[in-house]
Amino acid sequence: MLDQLIDATILYPLVAILFLGAAEIGAFIGFRLRARAHKAEDMGTLAVSALGLLALLLAFSLSHALSRYEIRRDMVLEEANAIGATAHLALMLPEEAQQPILGLLHDYSAIRINLGFPYNPVKLEQDGARSAEILSGLWRKAATIADPQSLSAHRFINALEEMTKLQEARLTAHRYHVPDAVYLTLLGVAVVAIGFTGYQAGLSGTKLRAANLTMAVTLAIVTVLVVDLDQPARGLIQLPTQALVEVTKDIHP
Repeated sequence: MLDQLIDATILYPLVAILFLGAAEIGAFIGFRLRARAHKAEDMGTLAVSALGLLALLLAFSLSHALSRYEIRRDMVLEEANAIGATAHLALMLPEEAQQPILGLLHDYSAIRINLGFPYNPVKLEQDGARSAEILSGLWRKAATIADPQSLSAHRFINALEEMTKLQEARLTAHRYHVPDAVYLTLLGVAVVAIGFTGYQAGLSGTKLRAANLTMAVTLAIVTVLVVDLDQPARGLIQLPTQALVEVTKDIHP
């Protein structure tokens, strides 16, 4: 995914420079052609239309990225609750089974805190494999204490099933991101819209560099914010995992 190649922290100034460059190039071309080009008023209407299209794309992209961020954040909380519930139910199992199970749960929770942190696709897959391995160990422990007549064992197994579902769901949420086509379309429309704005300013012979700078920086921040929200392990907006940290502290093998 293109949005995962560069840290969003670096993208903020890069995209701002790109947009400002588009405005300056548009203004330069408009100034050079103002004697034999379109009327400034006509180009102003075109610039407003392009900015309107950009606003729609930004709203759609930001909404999509924000929803994915919220899904990842909610999954962290759900997983913390599931691990905590499993740990509490483990205390109701036979005493000889409690310590091994709690030890595995503690190791599992510690891995899930740093799932994909710091950003490294190889580490993400390794964390996922290690999580699955520990879960297999927990299921083997559950099989040794499973008793159809035991309510505590039945509830423990149900909690373990919930953990297993969230394990793969959270891993999948880390793997998938906003499609590249959305980012490329967003950048392309933004460059065209800002270029038309600069072109219109050049045709009218006005100097709007301060305004162009403000607009370029503002649009760059909003555009890269879409990328930032889709980088859970990098950038200025990172996925909070405090809920898992607290659960890990409460598990005493």
